[in-house]
Amino acid sequence: MPPYRETISIAASSESIWHALANVVAWPEWLPTVNSVQALDAPLLKVGNRYTVLQPKLRPATWTVTELKPPYRFVWEARSPGLRMVADHAIEAQSSKLSRVTLEFSFSGLLGAPIGMLYRSVTQRYLAREAAALKHTVEGRNAGKA
Repeated sequence: MPPYRETISIAASSESIWHALANVVAWPEWLPTVNSVQALDAPLLKVGNRYTVLQPKLRPATWTVTELKPPYRFVWEARSPGLRMVADHAIEAQSSKLSRVTLEFSFSGLLGAPIGMLYRSVTQRYLAREAAALKHTVEGRNAGKA
């Protein structure tokens, strides 16, 4: 099943965006699609670290960081029997004050296609809301520094 993807331009450096995006335990403060994030190992992102994420309309999921390239990208995945979910968060610097962020979410495994189709609308809506909230948060912080 192809991944769901949302891309947005943000008037900020990749480092400014990374500051918000990589601080996953603070997501509930600014991200309307996340109720809580509990670090099971340590709050800072590190390959292998796990986080339990509670989101509206979804079951709790434990995410494990699988790739980390600060300040440009992190990937984490959650697994359950027959299902693997992968969330990729990528930042591409366009200039010192403009970046493009791509949020990508995929479902795989025996149940990947049916679950992916069942949650298609929620997944697309959440990705759009998350990208917009990230833009609002980072650009708002930068406006306060000007």
